[in-house]
Amino acid sequence: MRHAALAGLTLAAGLLAAGFFAVGAARAQDDKRMALSSELPITVEDAAAIEKGSVDVKVRAFFERLKGDGGRNRLSFDPELQVGVADGLALKVNPGYRVGNADDAQQGNVALSAEYNIREPSQGRLGLSVEPLVTIPYGSGSKTTEAGITGRLTQPLGTAAGAPRLHANLSWRHLFDPEPGERDNRFIMAAGMNAPVGPATAVAFDVVREQSQERGKADNFVEAGVRHLVGEDLAVGAGVGVGFGPDSPRYRLLLGVQRSF
Repeated sequence: MRHAALAGLTLAAGLLAAGFFAVGAARAQDDKRMALSSELPITVEDAAAIEKGSVDVKVRAFFERLKGDGGRNRLSFDPELQVGVADGLALKVNPGYRVGNADDAQQGNVALSAEYNIREPSQGRLGLSVEPLVTIPYGSGSKTTEAGITGRLTQPLGTAAGAPRLHANLSWRHLFDPEPGERDNRFIMAAGMNAPVGPATAVAFDVVREQSQERGKADNFVEAGVRHLVGEDLAVGAGVGVGFGPDSPRYRLLLGVQRSF
């Protein structure tokens, strides 16, 4: 109940912020600032349209302060290449890697996925996309492949291109050959919103719950971030997340840049 109340308060605050910034949004017609690309600037993603021939390169870094043994540090690098191979269909690859003194440091995963945009969120209508994926681990330690699928919903709160938007993500992951004490299946859930605050800037908020591969554990976060356009095809993002619950990291910081071609 406490977690549900916190999530509700966060989303309510986000909706109030959306109403406050709606006037500024009416003056801006470019909705690229409203994109919520994979963890740029926070975890929740949108169900945005995909154009054939589009190419996006993203470079992201996450720092997490973990609980246990006085606190541990984990720094993750997560580049991504996304190519629109058809209208509504994109292929993605991202070879992430983790460093630091956490148990899963000096390890990485290559994620391969295909995102299909079933319906574009425009003119106030609901957007929907799905993304099957597989992650192949590399580096030190145990190696177990994981596969799954993610569904995303985006609901604009108005018909204007810069209208605030609500988002919901649900992911299922299946772990092949799990070790004792690991989950065969786990879920990741995120809900949030974003709204413009200027001609080239938008803010975003979300609540995230991610079940860990280890049974009985989960990470919970409340996050806030800013996305800013630097020119027509370059965007930067920064976010901060505060963990709650016994297993969650104390906090995490997110930084990233996205270049479109």
